[in-house]
Amino acid sequence: MSETTDHRARIASIGKAFTVLSLFGPETPELRITDIASRAEMTRSSAQRLVHTLLKSGWLRRDTSGTLLSLTHRAVDPAFVYLSSNQLLELVLPFAVELNARTALSCDLWLRDGNDMITLARIPSPASSLALAPVGSRIGLAGSAPGRALLSALTDEQLKQTLPFVTSATGEDYPHFLSKLAAERKAGYAFDPEGGSSNGNTIAASFCGANGEPIGALTLSGLRDETAAQETATLLRDAIGNINATRIAPITRPTTIDPGSRVIRPLEIEDDPLEIAAVSKSIHLLQFFYPDTPLLTLTELSRRTGFPVPTVQRITDTLIELGYLAKYEPKRAYHIAIRSLDLLNRFQMTNDLVRSVWPRLIRFREECGLRCSFCILDGTEIVHLLHVQSRPDPDYRTVYPGRRFLAASSSGGRAMLSWLPEEETRGILANSTIEAFTAHTVTDKDAIFADIRSASARGIAFTDRQSVRDELNVAAAVRGPDGRPLGAIVVSAPARTWTIDRLEKDVVPSLLSHSRSGLMY
Repeated sequence: MSETTDHRARIASIGKAFTVLSLFGPETPELRITDIASRAEMTRSSAQRLVHTLLKSGWLRRDTSGTLLSLTHRAVDPAFVYLSSNQLLELVLPFAVELNARTALSCDLWLRDGNDMITLARIPSPASSLALAPVGSRIGLAGSAPGRALLSALTDEQLKQTLPFVTSATGEDYPHFLSKLAAERKAGYAFDPEGGSSNGNTIAASFCGANGEPIGALTLSGLRDETAAQETATLLRDAIGNINATRIAPITRPTTIDPGSRVIRPLEIEDDPLEIAAVSKSIHLLQFFYPDTPLLTLTELSRRTGFPVPTVQRITDTLIELGYLAKYEPKRAYHIAIRSLDLLNRFQMTNDLVRSVWPRLIRFREECGLRCSFCILDGTEIVHLLHVQSRPDPDYRTVYPGRRFLAASSSGGRAMLSWLPEEETRGILANSTIEAFTAHTVTDKDAIFADIRSASARGIAFTDRQSVRDELNVAAAVRGPDGRPLGAIVVSAPARTWTIDRLEKDVVPSLLSHSRSGLMY
């Protein structure tokens, strides 16, 4: 099949599957098959087959009653690849962290996606709302400060092309809106009272890419009033100036990921009349995009998946049309697109456990100043679902939602394994392939099991540069009513300035308090 796009070759069932996934949201965290059929305007039998396939692929799950369906953390995997291999995010996030520290205000990073602004990163302040506002939140260009900040940076000709559509979609009065943009352009920032949320007044300023075109914005939220906004705007403009000086090219590029934290789930579609093969294949194909291989050609995808090139072509064309893949023409290669953040947003906003843990992560980060994360167990791996970035540090690093580590070599994994029955723990260790991730990695499974038993007695698990070079970690499990671990809160500290003894003294008491307090779950 040629590279020429053939709309007739696209696969309708894949589009229907992603339509099903898009039905889940804050107002509809759980759905029945009859709900899905009704909302998606499809027959019950079609909905049943799609749900069966998504259940088998691990992107949906059933509750214990067997009737209610919800999104799972595996739908977050593509978003992790997008975030961790995005050069723009890597370069801009340190400025946002610094701005958050200097102002004590919430700082968010927004990127333009067509006629929307979408959040790529959120760094909350101590006084911010404790309600979860996850990455992937969308708002129209005209709908708030970050959108107007970007619009005000456009040329007059660009505004003429963009504004009529934007204002007609929002019902804004065109002349009044144009006047407001002119005033905000003169001021150098956009201002929103209350910012459309409980986080107080918000200011925003846009930044440009390497070609000089505005591509995103930073916002500061939590200001008392417009006078405070004027006083703080100088710091925001300085940060934007520094970002513009880097001449960022918003490209996808390979990122080194520590080994041993990637499992490709096999594709098994034989003798299953309910499974829709095209849907299973599309989800299977997405697994092969990873931070160290974010760009893959048709030939590479065919070799990795085992699918014929024409099949890969049809799947990638369909995923591009849906917005979940994009094509990088210079290399004739494909990569995960920004719409993958929609699935991350929907999962976080519909998951009661995630929403319940978020406030304690914010409070905990303010107490210790270190990066705080929440992870769950997924087979032999852990998956990070939430993180609150540390205060600025020379050894700055971040973890994006969806990041995986081997449970046996991570503090979060060992903390959770310590609360499982011994036979179950030994089974997970037996199925784990433990590599020497760093010079300090312990690979002896008996020694790891002994450390897990010690963690059970102490209620916490430490790791010293086991999965990530130059990083110390301590974790405590968050347990459910039955005593089994629901997940673990993890604290990460740079080995250059921290020790295990210091973590034990300065961090562990607060960690135990946050991990043991009751969950609204």
